[in-house]
Amino acid sequence: MTRKTLAAFAVTIGLVLPGLASATGMSSDVIVDGRTGAVTRTIAVTVADLDLASAHDYRRADARITRAAKQVCGYVAGSIIPVTNDYRVCFSDAQQGGRSDLDSRAQRTS
Repeated sequence: MTRKTLAAFAVTIGLVLPGLASATGMSSDVIVDGRTGAVTRTIAVTVADLDLASAHDYRRADARITRAAKQVCGYVAGSIIPVTNDYRVCFSDAQQGGRSDLDSRAQRTS
């Protein structure tokens, strides 16, 4: 695939998946979107195995969201490439979006 095709595919997936997840209302995944430039990457974080009313499980879900936010924004563990401002903005937005989705799911289970 060319870079343009891959970017277009990623943007399409980024736009479609959150709509499908919220349309069903039955999904047990938290959606984490990371936008860097014109590219949007999306990861569905499974929380089906967690009791979100439990503080311990809620923290585990939050840690999963943090890892997913790093992944969608292009973080590479052990990289010597310095973290850019674009990465910081992407990570912050992705983490906040995932946490917002997690909070609304946690409130429904309480």
